[in-house]
Amino acid sequence: MITFAMAAVFVFAAAYFALHYNRWFVREESQAESIVSFSDVHGSKVVLKMDQSSVSKGISNEALEELNIYGFPVGESPYFIYVEKGAHTLSVFEKDGYGLYTKRVYTWITATGKTNLLTPVGTFAVGAKEEWHRWPAHTYSPYATKYYENNNIYKGLFIHGPIYQNQTFSSLLNGTALQIGTNCSSGCLRTETEAAYFIYELCPEGTMVKIVEGSPLGFAPDRQVYIYNQSITPSLDRFLYPSKELEDISFSEEKHTMTLGEQYTPEIIFNPDDAGYIDLNWTTNNPAIVKISGGSIWAVGTGSAILTVTTKDNNLSASMLINVIVHNVDTSEAPPDVGGRMEEDNSRINDDYQPISESLLYLTINGEKFAINQNVRTLLKNLGSNYIQMNPAQSCAYDGYDRFFVYYYMYNGSCSISTVPMLADGGDAICEIEFKNYTDAKLESSKGIKIGDSFEEVVKAYGNFYTEVRVDDEKHPSKSFIRITYWAGKANDPGVPSLYFTLDPETKNVKGMGIYSARNMG
Repeated sequence: MITFAMAAVFVFAAAYFALHYNRWFVREESQAESIVSFSDVHGSKVVLKMDQSSVSKGISNEALEELNIYGFPVGESPYFIYVEKGAHTLSVFEKDGYGLYTKRVYTWITATGKTNLLTPVGTFAVGAKEEWHRWPAHTYSPYATKYYENNNIYKGLFIHGPIYQNQTFSSLLNGTALQIGTNCSSGCLRTETEAAYFIYELCPEGTMVKIVEGSPLGFAPDRQVYIYNQSITPSLDRFLYPSKELEDISFSEEKHTMTLGEQYTPEIIFNPDDAGYIDLNWTTNNPAIVKISGGSIWAVGTGSAILTVTTKDNNLSASMLINVIVHNVDTSEAPPDVGGRMEEDNSRINDDYQPISESLLYLTINGEKFAINQNVRTLLKNLGSNYIQMNPAQSCAYDGYDRFFVYYYMYNGSCSISTVPMLADGGDAICEIEFKNYTDAKLESSKGIKIGDSFEEVVKAYGNFYTEVRVDDEKHPSKSFIRITYWAGKANDPGVPSLYFTLDPETKNVKGMGIYSARNMG
């Protein structure tokens, strides 16, 4: 009897020891597999298996910082959303074995604000969600997830799919899908339906969204934007099951002709077509002709260039010929649409900050004054019809098209003009004018500042109450700049009109200037 009792005690002790062995002795890393189950909006049951583990209690903070290769903050959500405005990409990361967001799930192409100030920079959080969001123009976008709360006409900024005539995927307005990857929105991140659906379904409220200027990490999109993919109900199956091995890649065209200043997104054909998680390197033999940005290219000079994509393992590649020509626009007719800019302004506002007067928000160009909210036609006639490129984008807030005009000049100079269709006579109102570097126009600000003037002269004319941001481009130092902004209202508010000057970071002399208004934001 005693022997039996002792044996029972021994068995119980062994079982207890085995049950708690990991908790007592294994402190390096605790692995666990969690199964997340949900029903999607189409009624299908979806099961997502994720390998997750707790952060080791035995590892130092210094070691964790080294393991956190991207430096993303750690949160409760299984996912982290990262947006590079310069490359027009939206990437989703999941946690690794240490609970850090280092595992890139996928990278999609996204659109940003038609002027840079419309899409804010910083770290935000996923908020309310709508299966279909209704816009003021009586159109709809699927899987709208709010990431920024403000007082604009939309009551916030969203991550959402393209724009549809009604709440069906067969009613896609094709142009709104083709504009993904450009500056065309009113501040929202307009992306593919699949990306919007992924965030809508799998990223809970509170999931962090980090938006940055430029493309510091340089993730290439895993695929291009196709109309077909936006016209059908999206699926997450390819994220839940292994992808097939990629056998071949090719361009859909052997050659393509562009006009100077045009943006183009080549279509890449994958074999098999459902292969996923494909990272590609993009190169050109003549960067003076075409500039690569994410999965798109910009025509920056006239002539020919060869565009090549190569898989990261260098096993597969494809090439195509790009020809760039100059195209002139007849400005005597009604104009089409525009885009713009914004940076993360690091506040240098004094306690006694005073905004500048809206009466100072104008530029004198070739002897004529041009202010925000004027009809753009007079400005286009003033600048002429040479070297102009125009891109339209369907407006979310108004009936008609927002428009983006760009004039290209010598020495990388340019003038860009953004408009919205808000005038009572049906005309397009100016919401931004920006000059960069040398131009053919005689240009000065409302207080007489010209290209080449010093930073000290700007401050003497407009005062010390401004915000400042510096953007460094290590790959292209000539594109680095300092921007100081004078606000006609609350500083750093994307909805407040402003006057800004772009300075050379070395000389601190003015190399660009502009006026901006977000009145189209309500």
